[in-house]
Amino acid sequence: MRAKVVKIYVAELILGKLMNLEYIAHLSEVEKKSILERMIKLQEEVGELAQEILISQKSSGLEHKTTGKDGIPGECVDVILVALSIFFKTGHSQLDLEKLIESKSKRWEKFQNNS
Repeated sequence: MRAKVVKIYVAELILGKLMNLEYIAHLSEVEKKSILERMIKLQEEVGELAQEILISQKSSGLEHKTTGKDGIPGECVDVILVALSIFFKTGHSQLDLEKLIESKSKRWEKFQNNS
């Protein structure tokens, strides 16, 4: 039962019930960065997420570092926002996102059940 509740919560979060995807789509349209610049920004944000994870795991050579203000959750959100910016700027809609999340989630679940 807990897995189903978590799936519903995540679906609601991603599909806009807990975040305003129309607002994110609007910000994506008015953003001046090109798709290439956004891709580079996404790579930067993924690198920052990786750094937060390494720090939190006390990886070798990073014992002296401390996590950032928002930590792993903040970096995850940064990655999501930049990825959504690319998604919307390339002409895709919230409905496209909903359909893709549903199909990709089902595929992911299928692989989890087979492992």
